Amino acid sequence: MRYALVGCGKVAEKHLKAALDHRDRLEIVALVDRDATAPGRLLDRCGIGRKERLGIRIFSDHREMLREARPELVAITTPSGTHAAIGLDAVAAGAHVLVEKPLTLDLVEADRLVVAARQAGVRIAVGHMYRFFPMVAMLREDLVAGRFGRILFGDVKVRWGHGQDYYDQASWRGTWAADGGALMNQSVHAFDLMTWLMGHEPAPILDVTGTVSRMARNIQAEDYGAAVLRFRSGADCLLEGTTLTDPHRKEASFFVQGTDGFVRAGLRKGIPHVEIRDGRGRSLVGKYLRRWLRESMRTRTGRLALRRLGNAHSGLYGDLLDAIRDGRDPRADGVSGRDALELVLAIYRSARTRLPVSLPLAEGSTREMEGFFDA
Repeated sequence: MRYALVGCGKVAEKHLKAALDHRDRLEIVALVDRDATAPGRLLDRCGIGRKERLGIRIFSDHREMLREARPELVAITTPSGTHAAIGLDAVAAGAHVLVEKPLTLDLVEADRLVVAARQAGVRIAVGHMYRFFPMVAMLREDLVAGRFGRILFGDVKVRWGHGQDYYDQASWRGTWAADGGALMNQSVHAFDLMTWLMGHEPAPILDVTGTVSRMARNIQAEDYGAAVLRFRSGADCLLEGTTLTDPHRKEASFFVQGTDGFVRAGLRKGIPHVEIRDGRGRSLVGKYLRRWLRESMRTRTGRLALRRLGNAHSGLYGDLLDAIRDGRDPRADGVSGRDALELVLAIYRSARTRLPVSLPLAEGSTREMEGFFDA
């Protein structure tokens, strides 16, 4: 499958390395970036030598690339505010699309993109790579099946520190029009995972009560946010996301409590930890680990995931390629990306109105928050 990558910034390295992991199924034909030097630097970081670069064309405009390179799969890693326009162009050209999180910054644009892909018969996947961490899919399966009893409550914390220098590297970072803040950028994929684990029916969230603050970073958007979700099942979930913590001690944590056990997992300084216990307090980690290893060895994508534990994007790419082959929706599909966007926009709206916000939303955009902290 002919593959093109639009946007050659920091996160693009994970995507290009994931594409290289699947080189037996993907042919890299094009890179796109407005900065003429960015594609070369990206190729260097990914260890792609001169001979391998001969078939890779460099473009500054994605529309020209779509016309001339004719990719079948397009990955989009540009600033979030540009995702919808590029995605719609790719879908119109007949390409499958993989969009880095968040899907878009506007709910109407997200709906338009999802509908356009469905009408064109192409697949959309979103960079919610937490769904591809070890054991996550089988834990979700067991939570849905009721093996931990009725879900009572959960919480997720994303303390993904970034200093002011991070925001100063690019003028679009931390803006409402192009990026959003700590919830939309650094936390949306963690929130996606929690609602995937806790919400098992369509439109699982009843309402959202949230708050956002800009405490220390010189940006337009929030550097801290928190919310309480009420699920239609009766469960509650606490969310927190911030960039104010130590950049060298990034952490994300997840906890789900059921009537017959709990799941606790997370990352601290890049090191994963997990605790799974049944209703009697017995550890189930070993059982799940053995089951995950057995199931991973059964498929090519699973075996590759074992070898590429440091880059969850490899699992994201493998699942999308399998979905295209099998005619199914990817695990992190466009609808789930749309729903994760809706959740963060609901938190923003609740913070702005100082009222609970019921879901689903008909529309919403980060632009609604422009001037919020300056009022």
